[in-house]
Amino acid sequence: MALELRSLRSFIVTATELHFSRTAKRLHVSQSALSQQIKALEDSLGVPLFVRTSRMVELTPAGEALLEAAPRILFEVDRAVDRVRKAADGTAGTLAIGSVGTALTSIAPRIMRALRQEAPDLRFEVTQLDTDAQLLALADRRLDVAIVREARPHPALCLEQLVSEPLVVVLPDDHRYANQAQIRPGDLAREHFILWPRQLGAEFYDIIIGYCREHGFSPDIVAEGADIETQLGLVASGLGISLQPAYYSNLRMVGIQFRPLTGSPPVVSLQLAWHRNNISPAVQHFVDTARAVAQTL
Repeated sequence: MALELRSLRSFIVTATELHFSRTAKRLHVSQSALSQQIKALEDSLGVPLFVRTSRMVELTPAGEALLEAAPRILFEVDRAVDRVRKAADGTAGTLAIGSVGTALTSIAPRIMRALRQEAPDLRFEVTQLDTDAQLLALADRRLDVAIVREARPHPALCLEQLVSEPLVVVLPDDHRYANQAQIRPGDLAREHFILWPRQLGAEFYDIIIGYCREHGFSPDIVAEGADIETQLGLVASGLGISLQPAYYSNLRMVGIQFRPLTGSPPVVSLQLAWHRNNISPAVQHFVDTARAVAQTL
């Protein structure tokens, strides 16, 4: 059984008017053409939909049942067509987004808000992952797009810089340097350090180690944390200090202070990453929106 949408629409108008001549005028078709559409619909269903006499037109019980169901059928068809078209132009569907915690406290929410305004039917599945895990997920096509930190080039991926921020010192509230306007890197030589594990982001880890060595010492690493909340909590407990991108100062965590470094501390970049072969319009929308947001910062 195949129902033509045009015949179904004609049926609804006819069932409302209960007058073939008026219906034909409303639909801008001939009365004979309308009769043919209704007849084809009845033949397709195998039941009569109208009782027609010289004086009146009435719905049969089957026609009443169809009149109840037909508007819902057409609504769902129209909605499906709309979703298909929006999916084709990247304004609907689901976008799998990865992000480092740094970006989730800074640029990522701004990008998603801006994209949401442009494409309100596009759904986001956001996963917080470290940089290396995101690169692997992108290469395996488990993520559509990602915001990473100081990522190494990958042959299957496109990497594009979004924003950069300098390293700052994170100190416990009661640390002797907590009230200083700036801190000299050499003054940190005898401090205990809390860092990210190297396997979660080798490039970023090496930036910190290299910076300390440039100033004459190797950091005494007493603890590592797999996420920023753990690391900042360890700093707040007085276990040590940390070097982090300035983005994290947005977290406003109790018990710690963020202080700038003197001189020219390393700049840490957040990058946009996606698979070279991903031609999804939704990914391109995200990339374009991310670029636009980055330009405003």
